[in-house]
Amino acid sequence: MKFLLYANSNKTNIGEQLGTADYSYFFLLRAFATVLEDLGEVIPVSNISNVDALYQRYRAQGEACVLLSFAPPHKTTLDLACPIVPVFAWEYPEIPERLEEESWQDDPRHDWRLPLGLAGRAICLSTHTAEAVRRSLGRNYPIAAIPSPLPRATSALAADGDPLRGGGAVLRFNAVVVDSRLMGLSADGIIDPTTEDETPLGPHDLELLPDYPHIRTPDAPLTGLPVQFPAEPADSGYAPPVDCCWDLPPRSNVRLDFHGLVYTSVLTPSAGRKNWEDLVTAFCWAFRDNEDATLLLKLTGTDLTHNHHQLLMMLTKLSPLKCRVVAIYGYLSDRDYEALAEVSTYYVNASLCEGLCLPLVEFLNRGIPAIAPDNTAMADYIHEDIAFVLKSHPGTPTVWPHGDHQINRTTYCQLDWGSLVEAFRQSYEVAYCQPDRYRDMAAQASQVIQDYCGHQVVRASLGEFFRIAAFEQDCDAGMLAATSS
Repeated sequence: MKFLLYANSNKTNIGEQLGTADYSYFFLLRAFATVLEDLGEVIPVSNISNVDALYQRYRAQGEACVLLSFAPPHKTTLDLACPIVPVFAWEYPEIPERLEEESWQDDPRHDWRLPLGLAGRAICLSTHTAEAVRRSLGRNYPIAAIPSPLPRATSALAADGDPLRGGGAVLRFNAVVVDSRLMGLSADGIIDPTTEDETPLGPHDLELLPDYPHIRTPDAPLTGLPVQFPAEPADSGYAPPVDCCWDLPPRSNVRLDFHGLVYTSVLTPSAGRKNWEDLVTAFCWAFRDNEDATLLLKLTGTDLTHNHHQLLMMLTKLSPLKCRVVAIYGYLSDRDYEALAEVSTYYVNASLCEGLCLPLVEFLNRGIPAIAPDNTAMADYIHEDIAFVLKSHPGTPTVWPHGDHQINRTTYCQLDWGSLVEAFRQSYEVAYCQPDRYRDMAAQASQVIQDYCGHQVVRASLGEFFRIAAFEQDCDAGMLAATSS
């Protein structure tokens, strides 16, 4: 069987599209491709206009052919002769059914009942999404909940028995990095005289403002902080993060030294459902007196400067702080991304809703216990054996993420901020005082994810889906049976 795979992002432009709408479908396509190769021949398609020519060629050769479109249903091309299977993520309890959003310009595809009905079958990533589709299209609509597949990690990084990583860890990579201990955090720093009211500065205006706080340099560490900046060999090419305030530093080869516990989260701040304000504020409140706690944020988006200003404002209002917040902006190579797990003690998710949360699943797969709610898609795999489960409450009204942002059409789950603070404190206690429990959580995390979305599990689910998904008009029984061999 021939599997044609298409997504709007590809390996040549993913660096530029990181943080834009639907960029994560590239990673979803890449993950599914590794399993689909066991069921047939995988053929990536960079131009959707080439699909029907490929379909006609393979059909003439007597081979079954199907297009898997990794995109939201309203962005799935429908006018094709080739059978098509939308593969999509969705976070909310209802799918779009109305065309009243002005930005949708009366495009009927925004009523997802149309594209999903025309496709005739679909794959989503969670039982939460599958139930949302069935509520609109009926219980018999052929949709399968198949999560993104993950190979078994070569080593369960956190299951080595040492949540403190031997007292420290070092991360080296090329990126834009800011460190809260190099921001010169002060309430006075919020005042930006050049943009406060857009009027020209007078010759004596600056004299009216308080002195701007001096920013610490690596040569003058704050007293009592455990993070030092040892000299690197001259040829190493890596250096500690540089001082920063309102302006983002340039991308460079950075060395980060970590001591104590590292809490990691990967997110796009502009996606409001990611709820990063609660994540940052709860961490800083829980560990305001703990020098050995670090929040490591991997942030993506189309306006990283704006995200940096948001982070700076939050940290300024929360200061003084003994804990540490490190933010990494923009694209990381696969190897650098994997290195984040190597220094992490816990992964943190504070989302209001999720269609899967691939980073959370990836870190759990590598033996990193989590702090996360068990709402929406996360209900499929988050439980107390592998995570500190956050309280959340369904039913908070919200808008479609791709609508006009004017009318509440659906709902999300409201996170309990107090339970997030408590989870941070409990996880800290477990890492330091109950290492056996931490080791057990780490080992179970890897196994739970393999049972949930390991290659063999997903391969079986895909094989079953393509056996029953009604491709008989294009495939004979022998070809269908081949998908299960």
